[in-house]
Amino acid sequence: MILKRITCTKLVLAIISLIIISGLTILMTQSLGLKFSALMSGEEVSPPISSNVNGTASFRTTSFDTVIKYKIKVTGSSDVTSADIHLGSKGENGEAVVDLLKDSKKNGIRMETSIRGNITSSDLAGSLSGKELIDLISAMRNGTTYVNIDTPFHDNGEIRGQIIVLR
Repeated sequence: MILKRITCTKLVLAIISLIIISGLTILMTQSLGLKFSALMSGEEVSPPISSNVNGTASFRTTSFDTVIKYKIKVTGSSDVTSADIHLGSKGENGEAVVDLLKDSKKNGIRMETSIRGNITSSDLAGSLSGKELIDLISAMRNGTTYVNIDTPFHDNGEIRGQIIVLR
């Protein structure tokens, strides 16, 4: 009888522990957010171009998906004229929905450019204008967004990279 009570007590404690751990995991996921990245090159531009420029972009959602923080590093050019997120699958050109140079910090030094900033719902343009940030996040999760970087030499795209979710 005592052994049965101890076993039941352990089972109840184990269940309570699992519930607490699950709740904390959900809260941590919401506060840490999702991470995305893109590797950019001229080969990814549609149609592909030959370019010595390349780059990386990283994105992270914040608490409750109200802000996306981003960092972009372009190597091989200190003269970026445009940086945008577009809707479109790999190899498919699509409309720009976020201007990544608007209200961002851009530093161009010796053939390298760093761009960082935040995206909120008010930054959405094109078919996402007036929508919520979760709509952009959903497109990013589905692999239907890409980063496109323009320079004076290639104003339709010097480099491009599909945005993917990091697991």
